Amino acid sequence: MIPSGGRVVWLASYPKSGNTWLRLLIANYLFADAEPLAINRIDLNSPYPIMKDFLEDESLVDPDYLNLDEANLLRARVMEDFVRRCGTVNCIKVHDKRDVCVDGTPLLGRGDVWSALYIVRDPRDVAVSLAFHNNITFDGAIARLNNRANTIGGWRRKDRNRHVPQRVGDWSAHVASWIDQSDISVHVLRYEDLRADPAEAFAAAVAFVGWEVQSDRVERAVRFADFSELQRQETQSGFFERPSNSAAPFFRSGRVGGWTEVLTAAQVDAITVAHRPMMERFGYL
Repeated sequence: MIPSGGRVVWLASYPKSGNTWLRLLIANYLFADAEPLAINRIDLNSPYPIMKDFLEDESLVDPDYLNLDEANLLRARVMEDFVRRCGTVNCIKVHDKRDVCVDGTPLLGRGDVWSALYIVRDPRDVAVSLAFHNNITFDGAIARLNNRANTIGGWRRKDRNRHVPQRVGDWSAHVASWIDQSDISVHVLRYEDLRADPAEAFAAAVAFVGWEVQSDRVERAVRFADFSELQRQETQSGFFERPSNSAAPFFRSGRVGGWTEVLTAAQVDAITVAHRPMMERFGYL
């Protein structure tokens, strides 16, 4: 099922846009048999290049002693080396906006061995999900969504599995950085389409990556990664990616249009004024 030759497919999105759901769909498509894969054992057999331990193991350089620009250079060089010597397709989660390092090197690759599945979601729903996920107010989430300098992650000494910081930027800039560039091929998935017809939208993603589209496996992956199943597993055993201070389960609802029930008119305006052109491009306005 998996084509030969080393390639990286970035699973890219602004935070809280459906990235983890896509990873679970892919994992269940590739590896599930008779039962859904355990959500706490998501393993696409790929590295996680924002993890300090991966970067240090690959480079023998401790990112604790680097600033953000230096850490980005290290990430770019480690991944260029990785893709040259790997022999498989690697689907790797990323929340960075596409950017260049201080020396002009693309942070997230350039050329045929790099591509991306980019998930875009209505920023009003993103704001609501961010607020619950990070246990902040809706106004606080909207401020992050509109912040051109927004950075997530960071260094925590004595924690070997910490993330290095990632430049995310504001929502519109993040989307534009991935879809309005020609360095790599990108397939865009609207979260809303993935929710409305997951089998059709996911099959298109499978085809883009270059895997054989097998209808029975697509249907099984969709069933095994259904939100009700993910919620059942999280209720039973928790989920390792849920922050300890989160105000809700990681798989809280996944609804489309939930923002209409909780955001005020002023809060909606704060989002639409900042992001109207990009929202119109994707049919959100």
